[in-house]
Amino acid sequence: MPFELRPMSTADTLSWTRVRALAYYGPTHDLLHNGPISESSIRGVAEDRKCEIGQPNTWHWKVVDTDLEASSDDPPDNGGRTIAVSVWSTHNVVGAEKKDSRPGFSPPELRLDALDSLLGPLREAQVSIMGSTRRFFMLHQLATHPGHQGRGAAKMMLDWGLGKADEEELVLYLDASEAGRAVYEKRGFRLVRGLEWNREPWGGVGKDWHGCMVRQPHGFNV
Repeated sequence: MPFELRPMSTADTLSWTRVRALAYYGPTHDLLHNGPISESSIRGVAEDRKCEIGQPNTWHWKVVDTDLEASSDDPPDNGGRTIAVSVWSTHNVVGAEKKDSRPGFSPPELRLDALDSLLGPLREAQVSIMGSTRRFFMLHQLATHPGHQGRGAAKMMLDWGLGKADEEELVLYLDASEAGRAVYEKRGFRLVRGLEWNREPWGGVGKDWHGCMVRQPHGFNV
């Protein structure tokens, strides 16, 4: 299985945006948008994300399947198809400038009020659990193209993150979906808090669940 883990560059933001959108698609995604996302919005988000690449204390990774032809979203020199992406960062670094986590470009289809109602409690939980002074490592995104899930690309990126956290002796924090919870628990994470987002006030059915999870660095007590 010829997978390669590589850092993303600004030329990768279109494939990053596309893979993430496909991987995260579901009933909550539909409620957060007024109709299908246009191609111009996809490209607008991708262009905006270029400023995130290379920021201090932040790492962007992609997994490339070198047996496949590059997609039209991939850089010409990709040497294969990008099938998974991840974003990591170290928080509460002394002397680091605070960055706005919201992209400057907002797709016109995006329902910002719905998004804020979903993300607001997650941000508050993060600060409540991890504090505002203690350094910690965080997984922000880990997405695999639906056509390539279960092939080990996500494990490759997660292995990098676990190794980085252990090397730096940092607690690793993430927000897990209900489907991802068991996967992370097998890798040493424990659930600290579960949060539900009710879709009904926004015109949907059921609830979306996120689990705030932490993992102690290898060799440290939980």
